[in-house]
Amino acid sequence: MHISENNLKNILMGSGVVSDAQFETAKEEAQRSNRMVENVLIGKGDITEAYFAEIVSNYFNVPVVNFNTTKVDDAALHLLPETFSKTKRIAVFSVDEKSRTAKVAMEDPGDLRAIALAEVKLQMKVEPHLAMPSSMKVVFKEYKKDIYKEFDAIIAESITAALESGGLKNAEKMAEFVPIVTITDGIIEYAVVSGASDIHVERLSEKVLVRYRVDGILRDIVELPKEVDEAIIARIKILSGLSIDVHFTPQDGRFKFKLEDQSIDVRVSVMPTFYGEKVVMRLLRGSIRPLNLSELGLSESDIAIVHQSTQKTFGMILVTGPTGSGKTTTLYAVLHTINTPDVNIATIEDPIEYDVARLNQTQVNPKAGITFANGLRSLMRQNPDIIMVGEIRDDETVGIALNAAMTGHLVLSTLHTNDAPTAIPRLIDMGGEPFLVANTLNLVIAQRLVRRICPSCVTSYAPGPDIAASIKKQLAFTVHAEETKIPTQLYKGRGCNVCSNTGYTGQVGIFEILNVGPTIKALIKPGMSIEELRTLARKEGMRTMFEDGLAKAEAGATTIAEVFRVIME
Repeated sequence: MHISENNLKNILMGSGVVSDAQFETAKEEAQRSNRMVENVLIGKGDITEAYFAEIVSNYFNVPVVNFNTTKVDDAALHLLPETFSKTKRIAVFSVDEKSRTAKVAMEDPGDLRAIALAEVKLQMKVEPHLAMPSSMKVVFKEYKKDIYKEFDAIIAESITAALESGGLKNAEKMAEFVPIVTITDGIIEYAVVSGASDIHVERLSEKVLVRYRVDGILRDIVELPKEVDEAIIARIKILSGLSIDVHFTPQDGRFKFKLEDQSIDVRVSVMPTFYGEKVVMRLLRGSIRPLNLSELGLSESDIAIVHQSTQKTFGMILVTGPTGSGKTTTLYAVLHTINTPDVNIATIEDPIEYDVARLNQTQVNPKAGITFANGLRSLMRQNPDIIMVGEIRDDETVGIALNAAMTGHLVLSTLHTNDAPTAIPRLIDMGGEPFLVANTLNLVIAQRLVRRICPSCVTSYAPGPDIAASIKKQLAFTVHAEETKIPTQLYKGRGCNVCSNTGYTGQVGIFEILNVGPTIKALIKPGMSIEELRTLARKEGMRTMFEDGLAKAEAGATTIAEVFRVIME
């Protein structure tokens, strides 16, 4: 943004919105994470995106455009190539042929070079408008409509060509056949632009079903004839370096998929099923910046508790939850707060989901003898201050991790438990000595992911008696249930083009933070009662995941239905 940090600081402090200390803290975080200071301020909630838009609009004397309410002229949009628009963060949304003027949306109206280049490409005068990043996402999604329209046609055309070839029985040969390559690439490309985290290719009795997991929910995408099944599976196996003649043994592999300026790490799992082999592909976007704690959805009070634990020079911090609940993302967010030049951070991961500067990251590789347990043992000889273990899976890893935490290292890891207090007996069940657990465990973060309400179609409603009764029933498990009021207003998404009529876009976490203080530590012993532990944790101030979810539902971040969905899992 072509507003200097000093000018922005003067504007914000002059209006009394941000203090000098707040701005300097945001500036330091921006430098650490290679972001703009305004994005940090917005992410932390110090200023709103709308308020910042007003500042920029006044500074450059340009109007603001919001694509949640302003329609984009499809023909005008395509006057600039998609790559140019996304690189320069500029998009044409309207053209006046009479005056030869193009209205363009820009994240930075002060980028005179981008304006000049656009005028050369368009051969017309450019009238800049300010659009905030969230609004630009909406307009850039319009480019994807081409892929959405073409996907079914490309798949149908390729299937016809494959079936007409008559050579589908030779799977290895057909794996290199252009229509099969096109179908496979199309499935992956469409998944990437749809924001999917996983692709499922499932052989059923009379067809092949392709499904995507988007925002944690599986969706049917396309059905393929069973005749192309073996060729597509063979194509994926070849890309992943797997044996194409092995059909009755599970196989795991990986490959890189490039789409424009993105490099996607695709992790492949092949599993034999009744009708044939099923493939699941996990899409890891390593170039994406890890989120910070506030962007994940932690409250300011929860962030303060996390920061307090990260300032300790030894001990253990655990993040718990089921598979796909965002545990690793939270670990990276915690590491981000302590990733400074004066510490040595070493990780052992499976897989490495983010490439982060200053982190010495090691990938689990059983074929090379690198497991979580012996990898952690080797890391101890690397003079680390902080160790991140992707997951505690077995008794051996528990023992090494606890000893590392006891001997002057801060250890971060994940565990599979339903709530925060259950992590304590789980460690003991896995062989951890109660006295070691009590002396090393500093913090447990339990979490789930819920879908965010689409901001373009959000609407409020008064909850009916059934919803109120369900909320009241769930709150009965909390210590101060009588003090928590049932919301009189909740929110949901009506469904629109922006969210593909689902009512949701993106995800946010709901959390349960257990600060393991002296009273909790005193309770950690053989044969302890988990219910007694939960009750004490709540008396000590722990807010349950349901309470956090209810607060987010009342604030309009998610729906109460989403909160119940993940809590009841």
